[in-house]
Amino acid sequence: MAKPDELSFLEFISINSKLKQLSETWSDLWAMLFYQKTSVGKVINLMYSDVCSYKGVITENSHKESHPIYLNTSAFEIVKKRRVLYPNDIYIFQSHSNRVKAIVKPVTVIAFNQALRKAAEHLPYKNVSSNSARRVKLYDSEAG
Repeated sequence: MAKPDELSFLEFISINSKLKQLSETWSDLWAMLFYQKTSVGKVINLMYSDVCSYKGVITENSHKESHPIYLNTSAFEIVKKRRVLYPNDIYIFQSHSNRVKAIVKPVTVIAFNQALRKAAEHLPYKNVSSNSARRVKLYDSEAG
C-alpha cells in the first residue's frame, strides 16, 4: 500500500468539510485522528467508558496500554459533543447503520476510508487515507 501523502492544512479542512456533508461522524473521526495523531483502529474502538469524563484521560486498562493516554482539549470536546448527540451509544464512533441496528458496533475502517475517498475526490493527485490526518503540514515552509 502506498504511503499517504502529506496534506496542507487547507486540503485537510477541505476534506473535513466534504466529510461533514456526508456524515458528522466521519467529520468528527477525521478531526479526532488529526488532534490525537493516532491510528484509526484505536480511535474507532474507543468506548465512552474508556474516557474519564472530567479529565479526558483514556483509562489504563483500555487497549492494553501500560500508561494512560490523554486526549487533548479539542479531541475531548469532540467526545463531549458526541456524548450529547448520542447519549445511548457505547462507542464514541458507533455505527447507526440500519444493517447493524440490533448490534452495538463501532463504525468500520472500511466505511470510513470509503467516505474519505469520496471526500478527497477533488484531490486526485494525492493519496489520501485515514493516516493522512496525522500528516498535515500546518504551515508552508517555502513561505518562510
